[in-house]
Amino acid sequence: MMLSMRSPAIWAILIAGLMAAQGTNNASITPRGGVNPATIPTAAMGATISGRFQLEDGSPPPDRVRIELVCNSVPRPQGWSDSKGGFSVQLGQSVTDEVMDLTYSRPASTPNSGAAAATEPASIDTIPRDLMGCDIRGALLGYRSDIAPVSGHRRLDSPDVGTIILHRLSNVEGRSISATSGLAPADARKAFEKGEDAIKKRNIDEGQKNFKRAVEIFPKYAVAWLYLGRVYEMRKHYKEAIDAYRQSIAADQKYLYPYERLYILLANGETWPDVLDTTNKVIHLDPIDFPRAYYFNAIANLNVNELDAAEKSAREAVKLDLAGSPRSGYVLGVILARKQNFTESAQLLRAYLQAVPNSPDTDAVKQQLAVLEKLAKPQ
Repeated sequence: MMLSMRSPAIWAILIAGLMAAQGTNNASITPRGGVNPATIPTAAMGATISGRFQLEDGSPPPDRVRIELVCNSVPRPQGWSDSKGGFSVQLGQSVTDEVMDLTYSRPASTPNSGAAAATEPASIDTIPRDLMGCDIRGALLGYRSDIAPVSGHRRLDSPDVGTIILHRLSNVEGRSISATSGLAPADARKAFEKGEDAIKKRNIDEGQKNFKRAVEIFPKYAVAWLYLGRVYEMRKHYKEAIDAYRQSIAADQKYLYPYERLYILLANGETWPDVLDTTNKVIHLDPIDFPRAYYFNAIANLNVNELDAAEKSAREAVKLDLAGSPRSGYVLGVILARKQNFTESAQLLRAYLQAVPNSPDTDAVKQQLAVLEKLAKPQ
C-alpha cells in the first residue's frame, strides 16, 4: 500500500515523539543531554587544574567564571572561579549551582524510568582516555574564552594551566549580572544574603522568607526575584514562580537568567505565543549562550504552524549544541517531516538513534524512521 502524508495514522506516528518532548512537566520537555558530564577517565579523576581568567585589557572578569572541561565538543561544568578570576578545581567533582547553571544538560538525580528519564544523558563515555584532545575554557555570558589544552593530564602533573583570556562579544546585549543589585539598600542585601545561606543549608522556608523580604524592601531587586522563583519551582508552585521571573525581567530586562526559567515553565503550560515572545527576547539579547532558547523557539513555532521559523531555530539549536542535546536534531527532523523533506528528516532521526540508542522513546522513533524511509523513496 502506498503511504500518503494525508494519512492520519502516519501523522500520529511522526508526531508522537514530539509530543513526548512537549508534555506538561519539566522532565519531559527538557532537551536530553548526550553524555554524562560527571564521567571522567580514571587516570584524570581527582586531578587538580588551576589558573586564572582575565579580560583582554588585563582586568579581572566582571563576574565569577564557570570552568568547563570540553571533550568532543561537549562542555562539562567543573566549578567556578573566585571574584578575581582565579580558580582551582578537581576534575570530576563538579559543584552544581541550581540557580545559575541553567544552560547545561545535566544527568538527572531520579532513577532511569518514567518521564524523568527523558532528561537523562545517554550512559556513554565520550571523554577520551587520558583526556586526549580535551581543553579547559571559561563560560561567562557575553564572552568568548580562549582554551588551555589538558591532553594527557594526570593527577601528579603540574596543575597550573596559566592565564586564559576572555574576549567580549560585540553582539551580546544581555548580562549575567543584574544592574539593579548595586542599587539595593543594605537591608535588602542583608535579607538576600540570609536567603542564600538558608538555601545552601537546604532550609527552603527560611530562604523563601528572606527573598520575599528582600523584594519587599527593594521591588526592583532582579536577582532576589530570580532566587524567589527558583524556591517556588522547588515547591512546584509554578504560577508563583512564573510571576517571580516576570518581576525579575521587569526589574532588569537585560538580566538573562530569569528568561530561561520562564520559557521552560511557559512551555510546560503549552502557552506557545508566550514561549515565542520570551525565547525571541533571549535570542536578541544573547544569540550565542542559550541554545535551549532556539530549541524551545523551534517547538513553539511548530505548534503555531510557522514551519520556516521553526526550521530556522531548530537548525541554530543543532549548530550550537547538537553534541550536548541530540534532541534538537530530532526536533529538526520532525519539522522537516512536516515540510515533506523526508530524506533529511530520516537522516536526522538515524543520527538521533545513534547518539541516544537507549532512550525511552527509541521504539517510537524507530517507527517514525520506518515511515520516513518509505516516504523518502521515489514512488
